[in-house]
Amino acid sequence: MGWMRKPMENYKGRHCGCVPGTHAALVEMIRKHVRPTGGVLDIGAHAGALLMRLQDAGFSDLYGTDLDPTRFNCPGAEFKRLELNADFAAEFDRKFNLITSTDVVEHLDSPRHFLLQARELLTDGGYLGVSLPNVAFWEGRCKFALKGELWGFGARNYLEQRHISPLTFEMMDMLMREVGFEIAEATSAGSFATIPRAILTFPIWALIRLLGGSHALGESAIFLARKTAPNMELKSPIHYRDRWRGVPDRIGLE
Repeated sequence: MGWMRKPMENYKGRHCGCVPGTHAALVEMIRKHVRPTGGVLDIGAHAGALLMRLQDAGFSDLYGTDLDPTRFNCPGAEFKRLELNADFAAEFDRKFNLITSTDVVEHLDSPRHFLLQARELLTDGGYLGVSLPNVAFWEGRCKFALKGELWGFGARNYLEQRHISPLTFEMMDMLMREVGFEIAEATSAGSFATIPRAILTFPIWALIRLLGGSHALGESAIFLARKTAPNMELKSPIHYRDRWRGVPDRIGLE
C-alpha cells in the first residue's frame, strides 16, 4: 500500500474488513464493560476476525452473519446469511448477550431500523458494539473546510462501497437513546496512517486534536451501548407533517 498507508489488517489470517485498530479498540472497550459470556452475534462478520478476537477474550457461543458465506472462517461459530435492510431479527429464535457490528451501519438504508432489529435480538441489559466511519476525523474536518463534503461519504465511497448513511457522535448518541440504548462508552480509534505519515502531518492533526477533542484522531467512531428502555422524549419528536397540519392543499399532503 506504500509507505504512507497501512495495508488492511488481518487477525490470525482472517481479513478484518475495517480500519486497522478498530477491532482491537472495540474488544478493549467491551472487556472494560462486559463480563466474558456466551451468546455473541457479530453482524457483518466478514471472515470472522472480530469473533476470533472475542473468542480469545473469553467469549463463547459465537454466531456470525453476512451476505457472503464463502469467506467466513471462524471454527466453532455458527453462521447465517442475512439481509440487513429487512426485518432480520425474525430470522433468529434466540437472544444474544452481546452483538457487534463493525463498519456496517454506513451501508444501510436505515440505521434506525438496524438498531431496532439489533435491540430486539438482545437480552435485557445486553450490549451492542458498533463502529462506523468517523466524520469528525481530522482529515475529514480538513475536507469539509475545503469542499463542504463529509469524509468517507464522497462519490467514490458511494459508488464503490455504498457509504450512504453518515452519523455524527451526537446523532448516534441521540438515535441510540431514542430506540432504547444507553451508551456506556464512545471513542474514535484506528488509522491507515503509517508512522512517517503521522510525523509529516503532525502539525495539522495535533492542532485539530487540541481544538476539536479526541474524536478527531481515529478514522472509526466506536460505540458500546447497553439495552435500556427507549427515551420517550426523543422517541416522539414533532413530525414534519404535524407542522403543516390543517394546510394539506398547500403542500400536497392528505
